[in-house]
Amino acid sequence: MQSPLPGAGYARPPKRSGTKEEVLARIKAHLQETLGKQYETESKEARMTRHADALADRQLWDDNLAASFMPGFVTTGPRRPEETDNRMRRFLGRYGHVRND
Repeated sequence: MQSPLPGAGYARPPKRSGTKEEVLARIKAHLQETLGKQYETESKEARMTRHADALADRQLWDDNLAASFMPGFVTTGPRRPEETDNRMRRFLGRYGHVRND
């Protein structure tokens, strides 16, 4: 499945964490910047907005993924009901055995 256009805006690609080396390098850089120093924490409104955006993006990606596997086709117009002959049905008898009478 192709990724959406970069300028689409409604479907941002999910963030990838990267390789093990990249993750360790980011953690090390973050610790060197913040360890033992005062830094500004994110406000509650900004954090909630960021979480809501991430949740909406994740929901959109999940919905698109589910729709790509199982599209719901609905027939329109008049159609005959599906009928199965009783002789072809499998009736279950006592103790779970199949009986056809």
